[in-house]
Amino acid sequence: MSVTGLSRSPTTTPKAATLSTYALAACVLLVASGVARGWQARRIENALETGRRVARLDLETVPNTLGPWRGEAFRIDEQIARGTGADQIVTRRYVNENTGAVVELILLYGPAGEMFIHSPEICYPSAGYELVAGPDLKEVDTVPFRALAYRKGEGVSSDLQEVYYSWRHGGRWSPEVGIRKRFERIPSMYKVHVARKATARERRDIGNPCESFLTFLMPELRNRLEPL
Repeated sequence: MSVTGLSRSPTTTPKAATLSTYALAACVLLVASGVARGWQARRIENALETGRRVARLDLETVPNTLGPWRGEAFRIDEQIARGTGADQIVTRRYVNENTGAVVELILLYGPAGEMFIHSPEICYPSAGYELVAGPDLKEVDTVPFRALAYRKGEGVSSDLQEVYYSWRHGGRWSPEVGIRKRFERIPSMYKVHVARKATARERRDIGNPCESFLTFLMPELRNRLEPL
């Protein structure tokens, strides 16, 4: 009997079997890795949601009167407000009754992962301002602040802005921004941002209005935040 027309079952070589085994193992590892990442992401998100439900300070309760400083609310553009990623924003303009100095205060509270990218180092240059001084580390009432000065335009029409800011998360204040991955795991944080219009010829290291204002603001915030 002739066997010429009979089909033969394909024979799997050892090399082919080895490659198939490796491919199968790789698929299993990828699936397992995806499951692990999904589980970790859900665990982190649950922790963040729990953290956001803790008691927090209502920023509106910060007084309009802080020593010689008298404050009134002012509005910022709603699109800008939404862009901060904050859950609550308080904006006030304070005037020192003794000196006439004016500062603007922005207080924010919200998800750290949304807010941390909105630092002056990013926002001012994007609005056309040039860094002309700083960043300098300043300590006011034991709280570290980053101080910077930005200028837009030239000559008498130029706008010189001095800025002090710091974040509060994990029970402490720090102006350090850090990396995104770190902040994505922090449920929420506060931000203090104080700015004022400065002049080119003044000495900002003597009798600085931002620092003067912060010496009254920070003890008030500490007293209200520590019980939470």
